[in-house]
Amino acid sequence: MRRRINAGGACIAIFVAMAVSAGHSATLPPHDPLRILIVSDEVNPHGLPDADLTQPAELSAAIGNPASGLSIDVVTEIATDDIATATALLAVPITNPAAYDVLIYFAHRIPSGGGGAADQAAFVAAVTDFLEAGGGVVSFHHGAYLTAGKEAMQDLIGVTATGSVPWNTVDGQNVINVAPGRFITTNGLSYSGSVAYADPARGVAADTYDYFQNVPDERYINFDINPGAGTIEMLFASDYVENGSTHILGFVHHRPEWQGLVIGYQPGEYQPNALDDLDGNNFQILANMVVFAAGVLCGDGNVDSADGELCDDGADNATIRSCCAADCQYKPNGAASCDGNLCTRPDTCTDGVCTPGICADAQACSQCGGSCVDTGSTCECQ
Repeated sequence: MRRRINAGGACIAIFVAMAVSAGHSATLPPHDPLRILIVSDEVNPHGLPDADLTQPAELSAAIGNPASGLSIDVVTEIATDDIATATALLAVPITNPAAYDVLIYFAHRIPSGGGGAADQAAFVAAVTDFLEAGGGVVSFHHGAYLTAGKEAMQDLIGVTATGSVPWNTVDGQNVINVAPGRFITTNGLSYSGSVAYADPARGVAADTYDYFQNVPDERYINFDINPGAGTIEMLFASDYVENGSTHILGFVHHRPEWQGLVIGYQPGEYQPNALDDLDGNNFQILANMVVFAAGVLCGDGNVDSADGELCDDGADNATIRSCCAADCQYKPNGAASCDGNLCTRPDTCTDGVCTPGICADAQACSQCGGSCVDTGSTCECQ
């Protein structure tokens, strides 16, 4: 992880976790304490009672609960109408101990009032910088739903939901794991059945996949990948027959200019399934997303293929000693310093494998402030 001490200063809306029974928590790998920022608001189109509706404050209470399974430094939840405060918190440089690891976006709308559009634009700019610097974003439930003014945020999220959203209390929906072996879809989860499924247009090959059922649940009828999205990897899908029988439920979005990534999950509005059951599948998925978005496993020196890693050279990631990038994906194929010796030029990375270049004999080298020397058996900066 990047840093690990408590932050001081003006953090607001920090919630103390409620107590729950011992032994009920998400199953997670060991990880350093996380700093999590949440932006949230409430929408209740189905008239659910408070006990059934995931509301602001309840999300931070569940995540910050000592029994959640997550190791937490601080959880700060900001109301959408106070989004300027969240913008300021995201602007803290990623190397500062007060910076946050993960933003959870649980906002259905932009801030109200005359300055709402400007405040939203400043927030989106801060989120963009956060992703470029290596921060992780989790879009939870109605974070992916489009309301007026959210277009730029939807562009970052990578997918957009629109239109009416039926509340199905009979069948709910199947949550289908279309990325078997992926950390988010596999770690700590249990599936009750399997089903044939295919969605080639979204990169899901025809196969038999495991699923569990959420009842009740909202079923997003119009929910699709944005035309301008970067790389989208599907994690979860559903097969209810409304506006087609293939639907997005969970995904990872990444762009080359980002060191971080966006992860989204649509189910989760029904509080008994989403937050009250801390060892249930839906909270397990949320916890997995938070850990993955924080980059907890990337950089530990182990190639966690179930976590989507292609490589992991530990502290050497993204340096001149590695073909592995900061996000544990291969550096782009081609010229790239990768053998740790700036006197061999040019090194080449090919699918994560480093091929050193020839010795730049007698040429200046910034590595030692001197020149490169080919001794016949070594290539040294002297």
